[in-house]
Amino acid sequence: MPKWTKKISTKHFIIFQLTIFILCLTFLGVLYFILNIQYQKPTNLYSSSGGPVTTPPKSLRIDLNQPDDNSLVYSSSIVVSGKTAPNLQVLISTDTKDLVINSTSTGEFSTVLQLDEGVNRITAVVFDQLGDFRSTDRLVFYSKEKI
Repeated sequence: MPKWTKKISTKHFIIFQLTIFILCLTFLGVLYFILNIQYQKPTNLYSSSGGPVTTPPKSLRIDLNQPDDNSLVYSSSIVVSGKTAPNLQVLISTDTKDLVINSTSTGEFSTVLQLDEGVNRITAVVFDQLGDFRSTDRLVFYSKEKI
């Protein structure tokens, strides 16, 4: 028998085997958690009422009549107009300015907006009393020189 081999007792052998078994079970349990539990999508996507957790308001909308999307203009001012629900606040914003106006009792709104030279992203957002909102965007290109 080689010099480096040594006999171990049965008690130590069983303890060694149980330790390896427990470590393997722990490793497999952690692996199962990582692969199956941690990345699961939530299964309860609906509230107790049976509907979605959040529902968009059915009556809240915003339509921009002016300006047209991707339009090229040669004037520094432009009319922004549209229609939404009556008597609501409408936020008209660009990259450099924000303006809040109110819609009329018929839901119409209109304002004159000063443009910056180049690309102007105009965003119109309407808010209701519950805090819900709708928004729409338009891109307007302003050039001082006619092509």
